[in-house]
Amino acid sequence: MRILVTGASGLLGQELCPMLDDIGAKYWATNSKIFDITNTKMVNEIMDKVSLDFIIHLAAYTNVDQAEVNQKEAFLVNHTGTKNMAKIAKKLDVPILYVSTSSVFDGEKTTPYKTTDATNPINAYGMSKLKGEEEIKKITKKHYIVRTSSLYGRGGSNYVDAMLTYSMFNNSISVVDDEISCPTWTKDLAKEIIKIIEDKKDYGTYHICSSGKASWSELTKKIFNIKKRNVFVTPIEKSDFPRPAKRPKFGVLDNNHILPEWEESLENYLLSK
Repeated sequence: MRILVTGASGLLGQELCPMLDDIGAKYWATNSKIFDITNTKMVNEIMDKVSLDFIIHLAAYTNVDQAEVNQKEAFLVNHTGTKNMAKIAKKLDVPILYVSTSSVFDGEKTTPYKTTDATNPINAYGMSKLKGEEEIKKITKKHYIVRTSSLYGRGGSNYVDAMLTYSMFNNSISVVDDEISCPTWTKDLAKEIIKIIEDKKDYGTYHICSSGKASWSELTKKIFNIKKRNVFVTPIEKSDFPRPAKRPKFGVLDNNHILPEWEESLENYLLSK
């Protein structure tokens, strides 16, 4: 199987690509420096020269606050770039898997979001990712949209590792307690993406994230507890910590318990470090 992976140097890509090796796939691991998905002319020229069986589209503008400030760039990558990749998938008649986000929802529910729930993003990042979803659905039937939440893992900056670094120099921290999500290990998510590819699952939208839910303060306390770091965590409201972009209060996805509980995965990740 010949696979194009965009955004391969990102957090998820670094976990996923070795797994593609494990299943014997031949893949082209790209990043923005060698493959600019927003350059329509370049995308078309390169795709005319390659033969593919599958596209895994991970490339994204993921800085939520910067997306609010640099909306043009965020939409260029997440909307236009995704549109370009969907067109190539259609042209080559191959499936495309697009990783999206829980931020396509407004966070007003109090129960986990289903794949069939109405979307209503409240920030530029969520809107740009939703526009990408819409392009995928409009352009090609052979698609997988995988929504996930609050990724952490090896190979790049992420909240869990940032808290470990913080705990080396501080003994207290204030953390938002009224934003709820599903902290998800990239290794777990990557395994499910491999299953989608190998099992040739039905096309459509999937919610793949850790089971359960946690506020940022609950997640932070668990990190310190597992690593036995003596750091006192003070829960605060997000109104006490203003940021450029609004965040959904409740970003929990209904995943049909496809992945382990977040506490179990977090412990496995931290004890492997």
